[in-house]
Amino acid sequence: MTMIGTIAIVGANLAGAQAAAAVRSGGFEGRVVLIGEEPWRPYQRPMLSKEWLRSDTVPAGFELRDERWYDDNQIDLILGTRVEALDRAGGQLRLADSRCIPADRVLLATGARARRLNLPGADAANVHHLRTRADADDLRAALRPGAAIVVVGMGVIGAEVAASAVQAGCRVTAVEPGGAAMLRTLGGRFGGWLSELHRARGVTAHYGVGVSALEREGGTVRTVILTNGVRLESDAVVVGIGVDPNVELAAAAGLRVANGIVVDAQGRTSDPHVWAAGDVSNQPGFFGTRVRLETFQNAAGQADVAAAAILGGAGGYVQPCWFWSDQYDFNIQVAGRIDDSLRLILRGDLEGDSFTALFLSDKIVEGVLTVNRGADMAVGRRLVGRRAVVNLAAAGDVQVPLRSLI
Repeated sequence: MTMIGTIAIVGANLAGAQAAAAVRSGGFEGRVVLIGEEPWRPYQRPMLSKEWLRSDTVPAGFELRDERWYDDNQIDLILGTRVEALDRAGGQLRLADSRCIPADRVLLATGARARRLNLPGADAANVHHLRTRADADDLRAALRPGAAIVVVGMGVIGAEVAASAVQAGCRVTAVEPGGAAMLRTLGGRFGGWLSELHRARGVTAHYGVGVSALEREGGTVRTVILTNGVRLESDAVVVGIGVDPNVELAAAAGLRVANGIVVDAQGRTSDPHVWAAGDVSNQPGFFGTRVRLETFQNAAGQADVAAAAILGGAGGYVQPCWFWSDQYDFNIQVAGRIDDSLRLILRGDLEGDSFTALFLSDKIVEGVLTVNRGADMAVGRRLVGRRAVVNLAAAGDVQVPLRSLI
């Protein structure tokens, strides 16, 4: 293997920090540079829509690693600085402050940015997005008891923010073009279940409609007008309509991009000296298609494999998606593929506070959903990962332990 002097990682987030740790634990003794646009050390982004919004203090475990860890492992942290260019021919990165960082290998963990509403007024101060710690600080200040909060989009972020806002004492109204909350990830039946859960907790929701206009008074949005003509009072608007991958750096450098930076199973881009991991990467999917996954598990696992590959290791990362969402006192976890076209086996009762759902193609477990059943998900992930063939009668019998299906 060619001698590597410096590994530069663009993106001081979960994928970036995990890759830095992995190259060190893999025995790399050269220089490791971790560069991030935000001024803070890498932190737990999933907490922003939950614990961060519900507390006036920094939640325990918010930082992925403390300052001493970076010092002890000789990780050069460059924070609050944007990488302006990847010079592949010259083997270096050019920063916004005009510094140049020589790099023999580069890992791009540039992540994604929150998608904006394409409407006049969408840049008003009380229109919020939730992607960074600064975003969460601004939103937390707006979640005052009695405040009228309009949540646009009831995907994972929108649903979590709606729950946190209700718990903060706000009056919450949700707007979702789809027919139910988290429809893309939970499917119709369980999206309907979640929609009812939010309704029971006080969220007024408008499904099947979008936003047509934002009406401002004194520079802030005071009324949200829906496509069906309904007018919603707003002290603050939270937009959760998805993200766009930050591919600009890669595209300008001539790397292949298509809904993310295109990589192989090791995270290698179209340049053999450049890798990508995390939310920005378009990677081979477990079910045979290419995917771009925005999950904690994928960012960490893909970063580990990419780091090993940078050091000459073999192996790849092609795993089923797994993620969790905490809303009110419900822990929702999903692994694999949730699709209304698949056979459904329900273990438990939707009217209760815990259940497990198996999604099967013939007798093969394609996906698992659990609510307040973490132990079942530990088994479910193994069933999905192994494409396990199960006995249908046993799978539907709650008296039969799920682990016996493995």
